[in-house]
Amino acid sequence: MSSIGFDARDMDFVQNPYPFYRRLRDEAPAYHHEESGLWFISRFTDVERAATDHATFSSSRGNVVIDSPTRVGKTLGSMDPPRHDELRRIIQRSLAPARIEAILPFVREETRARLAAFADNRRCDLVADIGRPILFGALGRMLGLDAVGASKATELTAGLFHQDDGLLGSVLQPEDFQAIFAFLGEEMSKRTVEKGDDLISVLLEAQANGAPLNDQEIVANLSTVLMAGNASIGHFFPNLMHALWLHPDQRRLVREDPSRILAAIEESVRWDTSTQSFARHVMQDVEIAGQRIPAGSRALVLFASANRDERSIPEPDRFDIERKRVRHFGFGLGPHVCAGTQVARAMLREMLQVLLPVMGDFDLDTANAERVKHVMVRGFINLGVEWK
Repeated sequence: MSSIGFDARDMDFVQNPYPFYRRLRDEAPAYHHEESGLWFISRFTDVERAATDHATFSSSRGNVVIDSPTRVGKTLGSMDPPRHDELRRIIQRSLAPARIEAILPFVREETRARLAAFADNRRCDLVADIGRPILFGALGRMLGLDAVGASKATELTAGLFHQDDGLLGSVLQPEDFQAIFAFLGEEMSKRTVEKGDDLISVLLEAQANGAPLNDQEIVANLSTVLMAGNASIGHFFPNLMHALWLHPDQRRLVREDPSRILAAIEESVRWDTSTQSFARHVMQDVEIAGQRIPAGSRALVLFASANRDERSIPEPDRFDIERKRVRHFGFGLGPHVCAGTQVARAMLREMLQVLLPVMGDFDLDTANAERVKHVMVRGFINLGVEWK
């Protein structure tokens, strides 16, 4: 019988969850956390099953630990096929390659502008001074927000995964969810008068042309773009920089050959993904690693643990941008694989192409950094950077 336990206030887990994940995989691959009632699923093959078997592991009752009724059943992440697939096809059209390419000049120019602003001191915060303004500015442009609107969106999502009720607590206060929905509803109303080439207008046009998409679903999925941008790519950017800082030999490879940037992004999202886990509702009794998980249970599917499972990935703790490509869960898997994967890769590539030649052998102030304190997301609230 394993003596393993999970403490929802454990700051050692916040700093480095990977030793705990290893213990789970070795000792309790289907671990029941009695306090929350959650079942933690940690091995690669079991995570793969949970991510692809929506008849057993459903997202339809929410995909976060404590979900909001405001969004459940309306977003891609909180519904199952076939409705999920129907809606995804509509939303995916709004993320076509041409639309992604259209925001990349902004990403490049804004990255250059951010570096220029700190050219004298050569010191800033990777999160507040570089990552958030660039990435939220780009997401705002995709949504068609003006500067005031983009600033408002940043403000409304500032509390996401920054609550103080433990690692298994709420991701955002209910009133903040409602405020985000109200703000996006107002933005959507503006487009009924004058449509543009932005994501909101594209979804409204699809609706007008008969696509099975109601107003609540449009607003809910727009909120996902904002919040996913914060929780995934927003936190992954400093994780990526942190991984390169920890491994100067790998950073040198990327600097010597910028064509390796995409490989660095891919290995980083496997090695230290910002999206550590998602929740599922167990629809029928199921056996995982010899444990019976009863119908009606809630499961926490640990993507980040599966990404370090030596049963499926050779030397998984080694960070190697020249690694032979492996299947991983950095961007998810199955029906709910991240719809914005190509957007994230493209924006991060553009940022690194500008940042790395200037920052060179940058140094990070990890001693004064603060990490996100939630089981679902790994990232930094602040992380100082300095370069010569």
